[in-house]
Amino acid sequence: MLELHLRTYGSPDRPCVLLLHGLFGSSSNWGAVARQLEPHYRVLVPDLRNHGQSPHHDDCGYPAMVDDVLRLLDAHDIGAATLVGHSMGGKVAMHLALNHPQRVSRLAVVDMSPVRYTHNFDAVLGGFGAVDLETIRSRADA
Repeated sequence: MLELHLRTYGSPDRPCVLLLHGLFGSSSNWGAVARQLEPHYRVLVPDLRNHGQSPHHDDCGYPAMVDDVLRLLDAHDIGAATLVGHSMGGKVAMHLALNHPQRVSRLAVVDMSPVRYTHNFDAVLGGFGAVDLETIRSRADA
């Protein structure tokens, strides 16, 4: 069981909004949005597994990420939440809504469709692997 790193905003007595980041992202991607929602909602913004400050695990499939999010909701006594997901986070949100509809009061998905994409990230990952980390001293160097 993974305990996700979590940023929280707003009062626990308000309706919950859960913001889920995309691939290679983290909870910090949602900071400005979370602060705008904070006066009206309880906002939870986790780092999904293998991202940000959350633990890493070999299982990075959507069912495992959905289980992580369900455990997070349970740990905070949240029966149902509004889910907002970007890219990979949108896919996690859609899987959760499909398999556990009682846990989702509303769903908003950004930059993701409910289809299987045929492209892969081999070239992107290959590019990451080609970077000599010993020579990187700044973001511009990367």
